[in-house]
Amino acid sequence: MLRYMRVFLLLITVVTLTACKSPEEKAESFYQSGLSLMEAGDLDRAAIEFLNVFQHNNLHKDARRKLADIRLGQGNFGAAYGQYLRLIEQYPDTPEVRLILARVALDTNNWDEARRHGEAAIALVPEDPEAQALAAAFQYRDAEDAKARARAAGLASELLAADASDEVSRRVVIDHLLRSDTPYDAMAEIERALERDPQSYPYNTLRLRLLNQVQDTLGIGQQLKRMVALYPDDQDLSRTLIHWYLAQGNLTDAEDYLRQLAGDITANPAGHISVIQLIQSSQGPEAAQAELNRLAKANADNANADIYRTLSAMITFDSGNRDSAISIIEDIAANAEPSEQTWRIRNILARLLIATNNHVGARAQIETVLTEDSSNVDALKLRAAWAIDDDRAAEAIVDLRTALGQQPRDAEILTLMAQAHEREGAQALAGERLALAVDVSGAGPEESLRYAAFLLRNGRTPAARSILTDARNANPGHVSVLTELAKVLVTEEAWVPAQDLANELRTLNDTAAQKAAISLQTALLLSQNRSQDGLVFLQEQIAQGNADTTAIAQVVQIQWLSGNVKAARIYLEEALENDPRNGTLRMLGATLHAISGEFAEAEAEFRELIEEFPQSEEPVLRLYNLLISTNRAEEAGAIIDAALTAQPQSLNLLWVRAGELEKSGNIDAAIGLYEQIYAANTNAVTIANNLASLIATHKDDTDSLKRAATIAKRLRDSDIPPFQDTYGWIAFRLGNFEEAKNYLEPAATGLPDDPLVQFHLGMAYAALGEMDQARKVLTRAIELAGDSALPQFDTARQQLQELGG
Repeated sequence: MLRYMRVFLLLITVVTLTACKSPEEKAESFYQSGLSLMEAGDLDRAAIEFLNVFQHNNLHKDARRKLADIRLGQGNFGAAYGQYLRLIEQYPDTPEVRLILARVALDTNNWDEARRHGEAAIALVPEDPEAQALAAAFQYRDAEDAKARARAAGLASELLAADASDEVSRRVVIDHLLRSDTPYDAMAEIERALERDPQSYPYNTLRLRLLNQVQDTLGIGQQLKRMVALYPDDQDLSRTLIHWYLAQGNLTDAEDYLRQLAGDITANPAGHISVIQLIQSSQGPEAAQAELNRLAKANADNANADIYRTLSAMITFDSGNRDSAISIIEDIAANAEPSEQTWRIRNILARLLIATNNHVGARAQIETVLTEDSSNVDALKLRAAWAIDDDRAAEAIVDLRTALGQQPRDAEILTLMAQAHEREGAQALAGERLALAVDVSGAGPEESLRYAAFLLRNGRTPAARSILTDARNANPGHVSVLTELAKVLVTEEAWVPAQDLANELRTLNDTAAQKAAISLQTALLLSQNRSQDGLVFLQEQIAQGNADTTAIAQVVQIQWLSGNVKAARIYLEEALENDPRNGTLRMLGATLHAISGEFAEAEAEFRELIEEFPQSEEPVLRLYNLLISTNRAEEAGAIIDAALTAQPQSLNLLWVRAGELEKSGNIDAAIGLYEQIYAANTNAVTIANNLASLIATHKDDTDSLKRAATIAKRLRDSDIPPFQDTYGWIAFRLGNFEEAKNYLEPAATGLPDDPLVQFHLGMAYAALGEMDQARKVLTRAIELAGDSALPQFDTARQQLQELGG
């Protein structure tokens, strides 16, 4: 018993001693344990020990630094950055941590954070080489001209020469070389960077970009294979490598590579579908269906067979047997249990039903999918697209946010969100989404073209040029990208780079590229006032058989625009001798008659063309304009009515008809026709503006005004005067007078001679009690209106009387 008592007392003593340790001592114990584990290479357990330190001493500087270093070494940059930030909050004058934070921020292109920490480090240790490298980087980024940029790059080059591991200076040097006239000089520095870090994604991407720029086809293939091996989960790289194989005409290797990626024949269908797509593009639909039948048979005992049968039916659909294909897929969907595979099949079916104008059936399929799986991304995208078309953009955004939460790098979702934000009038948000779509698609051609068009609409030409330049580098030989970039360069009078693009287009073995090259070369010559050179160039291309009717038309147009109508006619007559039934040339001939005042000859030719080409809008519209210009409005209207019998869905003809109804005072009929046009193309801003304006001007009921406001939302951020007028007048009609004034003032400034716009502004001033301004502007509106019979000007006169004017 005495022995047990001694043991008990000893245990009590040990426990008591342990319990008496201070928090600092406990923290130090965990810290030392963490150091031991670090030395043993057990970094995960060491990190846990360092975390334990903070339970007892949250200000333990060394533990915080060690934990941050571990996370940084493991590539967990977010966690590392958080720990370094905590450290700098507690110990703000720690230069080595400031330097790390600045470097990590630069790695993620967060220049604001890099500057915050970098400048603090520079102030603490101005002589430190890494601080000097950051200073050079900031000077380079802030440089306002080429000389200042070159000075900063020179300093970075000196620092890099002194320390080959200085990645901040290396970035500056590489960027400066890439901006130079000899960008390939950057390759040597990129290679040195890759020797230090072969797995660096940014440097490997830069290397690929440079190889693309110099069109090193073999080098591109080798680099792509290298990157695919380094980053096997990057699907964009795999797709790019496949495109490279196809560009070389190496279909066998492309198919082998795809089959290798696809794996076993009963594996996930995604990889095998890529094989089928390649087979279809290279060997035709029959070969693709044979492969699909083989896959369906091999997967007869699992659900994969359904998707292969569906894809086979899609090929049947594309071949023209639409009803049969839809029937097959409907049968598959009806007999399949709810699953991701079944939902995918229903989404495919919905898209086919849309293609056959069965929107009711398509919506039913999507609602079935979303009833079973409320977060199905493909179904949400389709429902959102419908909501946008129906001017329910807010609902679309809700669906798209749900979809984006699951697939944050889906360019289609981001593009749809941009469309929804545009409908809401949130131009800035729309631009952000379009920019992000470009980013996640890796400067994809469609995404880049769409964003560039948005930038150009908003007057941001330099930004559009930058986006298109990146797209050109990422998609060598893409005709649309090259063509759109060339147009921007021509508008900026950047003749040399535009000429380079014309030369590049000429080297491509593609009909569209050749036509674009001729058109671009002609535009370049004409833009530099070299009309004669342009004529000679086009005539040479035509003589060599390199150009089509479009080039002949350009020759004629250049001559008549230069005042050489006789020469234009002689050239056209020679062309017509070789091709007397060519509709384009005959249209040109009729137009020449019209501009020469030979109206009877022009009319006869236009009427003959209308009879010969009843589905063509152009001769109808030109004859209509000719009749209007010769004061034969009734005959012009009859021409439109007759053409609409042959082309009842022609939006251009409907547009002209709606304008005629509006002018004649048949407002209800005009609104009905504009509604029909709008329903066919709800994305057209001009159509939306005209419809909303017409409703707001001529309707008084609440439902109509709400309808106009919904349509006009997209005009909210516009700086185009007619759109500002529409939005402002709708705001006025809804009683939002201050908002109305904010839009109507710039509209009236932009359209100073439009009596209705002046009337709108005058009424807004009156509603706000700004009497002097109201009298002035309403008087101006009445003067401009003259003898107009529109009731708005009677209202203006009455309002002036009430104001004592």
